[in-house]
This record gives sequence, structure tokens and C-alpha cells, in this order.
Amino acid sequence: MKQAQRVLLIRNVMPEFYGGGETYQLLLAKELIKNNLTPVIVTSSKKLLLEAKKQKIEAVKCPFLRQQNWSGAKNLLLPKYLIWQKYLEMWYRFIFKKYCPIAINIQSRDDWLAATKVARRMRIKVLWTDHMDFRSWVLQNVKVKCKNVIGKKILKEARRVDKIIFISDFERENFERLVKPILFDNLLTIKNGVEDKYNEFNMVREKKGSICYLGRLVDYKGVRELIEAFLIVSKKNQNIILNIYGDGDDRKKYQELANGNNRIVFYGQTDKPLKKLAENEFFVLPSYKEGLSLSLLDAAMMKKTIIASDVDGNPEVVENGVSGLLVPAKNIERLAEAMEKVLVEPKLAKKLAQGARKKYENEFDFKQIFVKKMLPLYNSEKEKK
Repeated sequence: MKQAQRVLLIRNVMPEFYGGGETYQLLLAKELIKNNLTPVIVTSSKKLLLEAKKQKIEAVKCPFLRQQNWSGAKNLLLPKYLIWQKYLEMWYRFIFKKYCPIAINIQSRDDWLAATKVARRMRIKVLWTDHMDFRSWVLQNVKVKCKNVIGKKILKEARRVDKIIFISDFERENFERLVKPILFDNLLTIKNGVEDKYNEFNMVREKKGSICYLGRLVDYKGVRELIEAFLIVSKKNQNIILNIYGDGDDRKKYQELANGNNRIVFYGQTDKPLKKLAENEFFVLPSYKEGLSLSLLDAAMMKKTIIASDVDGNPEVVENGVSGLLVPAKNIERLAEAMEKVLVEPKLAKKLAQGARKKYENEFDFKQIFVKKMLPLYNSEKEKK
């Protein structure tokens, strides 16, 4: 019997954390299976481990060090981190010998060091995927002397891996600015995508005047601005509703801001995000920073009228006036104006929804992205250094 060709998907985060980067592992795993490869998800995320089990995808719980902030005086504890790395290397050596992967795809900081070192010694192909981690914290102050020692180590290791994959043009360009004048010849942009499930939900009846947000309830997602903009618009439009799906540390604060308004509904986490999108007419993502949001891509796939902030990867999905409306981040007045515009101009709203669906079909269908751009990376032989 032919031995299964395994690919290890390594996404190691806080055990309590689950976001777009974790959902991505499941999407990637399913496409690997369809193309006769065997994925193994390696993570410490409790929910990702659970979701993998539900979908009958093999997953391994990985050790995780909670102490991640080594700035300032905490740099004195760096020897502890180096010991941790040695332990993690031994753990990965055991895992790689057990599964004999043809390739590993690392998508988390500590593992960019430990797993890469072990894989290179064992002649296993190494791919890195960045989910906004480089710019948000991994490489901060990396050019400053005596700061971010770990980031400097990661940058040194980065030049030796087979490919570093960025999920948007913005992330790649930002990385190149951060590391300039150092040049890399192993960078590759493969944009994020989502599975096309439009036909499964296109018969769901959407409620007219319904606006939805789907994501974490934290400040940088722009939830405060969304609520305040809705409160402005709802004074003129009595039949609209704002449905908020998700949870986070700031949920109570946002509920207080809504001040009992019965047209702002907090649902908490949902395990049926596509159904919720199908039930709503508009989708709003007013983030201050964003990678290439899966929720935004889902909204485009589901042919929704989209309003998003003009930041980071969002304009790669939303072309202003064509596949949605873009507004400046943190600008309540402009956000309210955009919401008012799509509410009172149904022909425009329909045009933008159609444009969003077309944009998805042309650029963000994950099945097409995987077959054309990602599968060759996993299938090709290990490149000789």
C-alpha cells in the first residue's frame, strides 16, 4: 500500500484563541484531502482541535509557551525562551519522524524557528504563511539595536526557507518595507480565499434593511464606530436593524454603548456564519487594521452589499463604487453616510453586491487558488539549497 503523503499545517496560538488564521487551516486541509494529500493540523488552539475532530481531520496538540512579550526588562528572561526553543525542537523532531511529512506549512512565530530548524536538518520542504503576524508584532523594532532579538532570529531563518507566502499584496509589500534593504528571493503572494457555497444559501430570504457585522468584538475591528454610525442612520431609517455576531473582551462595553437600542442585536458567536450572512442585506467591516478578512471574502462570495474601511488588505477585495464602498477607518460620519447611501439607493446596493460576487469569482475562489498556486508548492520535490 502506498504511504500517505502528509503535509503538516502548523498554526500554534494561545489555547483560547480562534480566528481567521485558524479557520484557514481547516479550509486548506480540506483542499489537500481533495487532492490526495493527507493534512495534519498542529496547534494548541482548543477550538481548532475540536473543529478538526468534527471534520475528521487529523490534528495534534502542540506545546505552547504563554509568555510571548520579551520587551524591556523582560529581555533578561530570554534564556528561558532559548531553552523553550530547544524543547520545541525535540518535540518537532519526534513529530516529523512519526508523520514523515513531504512538506510543512508553518504559520506561527515560535514554530518559524523551532520547526524550521528541525525540518531543514531532515530535508523536509518548509513553507511559511503570514497571517498579518509579521507586521503586527513579530518584526516590530527588528531594525533597532538590542531590541526584538527573536524577530532578528526569525528574519535570519526566513531567508533559508523554500517559500514565504503572503495572503495579500499589502502584507508582502509591508514585509519588504520592514526588512529593506535586505532582499528575499523566496517571497510569494497567494491571496486568501474562501470556498464557494453561494448556491447552498442563495434561497435564504434576506431581511430588508438588515446590516450585519461578523467578527471579534475588540476595538481595532471598529465596532464602536459601527454602533455610533448606526445610531445616526437609524434616526432617519426606522426599519433597519444591526445584527452583531461574535464575541470578545469588549462586548459589554459595546452593549452599554448601544444603550438598550432594540434595533442593535448582539448574538454572540455563531457556528453558522454563512447562513447569518445570507439572512442580512448588508455587511460592514470598519476595522482599523486587517489582513485579508475571511468574513469580508465570505460576504463577497455571498453576494452582499459591502462597506469596509480603506485599510490594509480591504481594498484588494472592495473596489470603491464597484464591489462595495470604502470609508476611512475611525470616521463615524463617513461610515454613516455610506450606510445611508446603500439604504436609500437600492439600485446602487444591487450593483455593488453583483460586483462583489464577480470580484470573488475572479480572484478569491479558494478551490481555484489552491489548485493553480498552492498545490504545486506541496507536490514539487524539495528544492536543493
